[in-house]
Amino acid sequence: MFVAAAAALLVTPVAVSGTVTAQAASVKPTTSVLKKSNSYYRKNAKTLGKKYKLAYDAQTALKKNGKAVVWVNTSDKQLKQSVQLAMDYWNHKLGKQEFTKGSKKSHTLTFSVSHAQASKSDNSDAWWTPATKKVQVRWSYYQDAQKDIAQRMSAPYQTAFDHQYQATITATAKKNLAAQGVSSSANNYSALVEQEEVKVAESLPAFQNVNKTLTAINTSVAAQGRMYEYASTIAHEFGHTMGLDHSPNTKDLMYFESGTNKIYSYQQVTTKMKTYNPVTATDKARAQLALKIYVAVHK
Repeated sequence: MFVAAAAALLVTPVAVSGTVTAQAASVKPTTSVLKKSNSYYRKNAKTLGKKYKLAYDAQTALKKNGKAVVWVNTSDKQLKQSVQLAMDYWNHKLGKQEFTKGSKKSHTLTFSVSHAQASKSDNSDAWWTPATKKVQVRWSYYQDAQKDIAQRMSAPYQTAFDHQYQATITATAKKNLAAQGVSSSANNYSALVEQEEVKVAESLPAFQNVNKTLTAINTSVAAQGRMYEYASTIAHEFGHTMGLDHSPNTKDLMYFESGTNKIYSYQQVTTKMKTYNPVTATDKARAQLALKIYVAVHK
């Protein structure tokens, strides 16, 4: 929520679904609105801001030409990739270099991590603070995200394997123990069965295939999913820096809870997400209008 220049614009990305409502459609500026003169934008800035949900007080990091220069103040390589991807999302959709990388000495906004612990009143994982000109992500949430993605991405493979082979594995394990002279009345029989089940499962060709996928998920693919997740999260915050308040459209990047289930899919992360861009046509049009008004007012 954006209250004033000193406030932070927050977002907690989660998987969303839904349809575009009549209210959501109304926040997309028409082509004619995007072709007005600078004098029109200056005169009608307040009305346009209210109609299209723009937050001019959030535009503190823009240069007079409406562009932003980002100092990426983090040593985390993957987070740096997420920031670059977030800039690419907007630059591609807007058809110009709206966001470029800067340095400590030359920048208009800073991206960094926050080590502040979450609380009941502040549990967002990312935010834009106009007063300090900082986009930040909560480090603890960022660290936890990869584990969460790995678990959710692995679950379908583990469930499918168990569903197809568990009965056979258990029966074979008990048969093997019986052949070894182990009675089902033994005090530690259940533990012995579990140990034998592991051996039986690992001997199956199907296990080798599943294990290969699970290993890939835990060593690289889940991290890649997190990179895409935070690219969208950071792109959402960059939307705020351009003066966009939250959209009522659940499919927009600028919806207050933005995200995609694609990050939990092995296939999506390793293939299709390479061409994914969460910035919608409505996000694009609103950003174009917000920037046009900013430039007109600051001429």
